[in-house]
Amino acid sequence: MKHLVRNYGDDARAEELNNLKLALATFVLQLDVFEMRMQEGLPKGLPKELPKLSKPRQPVPRTDGGGGRRKDN
Repeated sequence: MKHLVRNYGDDARAEELNNLKLALATFVLQLDVFEMRMQEGLPKGLPKELPKLSKPRQPVPRTDGGGGRRKDN
């Protein structure tokens, strides 16, 4: 005879698994909608190209002396 009492950990895992399945299914639907929109092209009113920058931007110099691990005080 099977046990009718379930463990709380099992219930939590099952609920989390169902949540993950729902999240994955939702993502798949959103991806399908995105792909359909991309096949149709850009909606009216949006620019075909991004505006050009007047000149290339220069990188901002670091003030912390470079990379490496951060030392917490």
